[in-house]
Amino acid sequence: IIIIIIKVLITLQLFHYVKIIPNKECVAVSKCVLGHLMALERGGMGQQDQHESQRLEMLKVRAVTLRAQRDQLKHQADAVKILKDKISKDLPLDNADAAGGFIELQKSLLTAWRMQLKDLQRAHHLIGGYDLVECKEGKSVCVSFHTAFEGVYLETYNMELDLTRTVQISRHNIPPSFPLESIAKQILQKDLKGFLQTLSQKLNALAGRRQQVYLLKELVGSVEVMESNQLCNILVLMCTAQGETPKAVLCTLEYGDLTQCLPTRVSIECEDKTLSESPQWKKNQSLLLESPAHTALLTMRRMGSIA
Repeated sequence: IIIIIIKVLITLQLFHYVKIIPNKECVAVSKCVLGHLMALERGGMGQQDQHESQRLEMLKVRAVTLRAQRDQLKHQADAVKILKDKISKDLPLDNADAAGGFIELQKSLLTAWRMQLKDLQRAHHLIGGYDLVECKEGKSVCVSFHTAFEGVYLETYNMELDLTRTVQISRHNIPPSFPLESIAKQILQKDLKGFLQTLSQKLNALAGRRQQVYLLKELVGSVEVMESNQLCNILVLMCTAQGETPKAVLCTLEYGDLTQCLPTRVSIECEDKTLSESPQWKKNQSLLLESPAHTALLTMRRMGSIA
């Protein structure tokens, strides 16, 4: 830009001299001005080349530094991965690993787990479901799972996770019938956030199914609960169909998805085969699939299907 401005100024000055200087003298002045202009242009180009050369050298040094840092981080990541695999598989550690690498690995894993748990703790305030509290100077964390159904708070389950080596469940008050060990074996080490979310969903659904059984006994006295296991994923109900001759009807509700409070399959059985195949009881079957058990049965009573 400076060179262009100088050219414009010199050209304007040259035009001024051409008007007032005779032809011979004008040629001499023109040669002088053009020579001066070329000298300025060569100087500017030299400075620009020098600046580009310095910038190129700086970029080369920066590239070498970044490559060295990349190689160092890659080496550290590989070392940590090897140590972590050895610990997870209960393999013996080398002397070098035991001397310094294992301590560094413990610190790195503990820091990573604490950061992940802090993120989960912040997310809880947005999505709910469970609370996280650090304990034992950050070496473990206590998780509280709050359950509710239809706006009513139910049981609260607690669990402590040990973070010193791999993430391990140290103690809890979750029901023995709940498949905690199989869930932990599948996803605890791979995805801590997914493990807690899955646990929260299944515990909440379990509490909801249990609450439905309680409400059935309280609100629908004419319906008898014939069978219900600890997980409440099988529920067998005996009710009486209204008509000229009252008939006993067996309703079996199967909850194949343990994260849900609604059944995945409903079967209707009666000695009178025509009743279970009737349009009215087909509608009742759909009602049991789409609504909580106590709500569906109360609706069936209002419709006159059951006593």
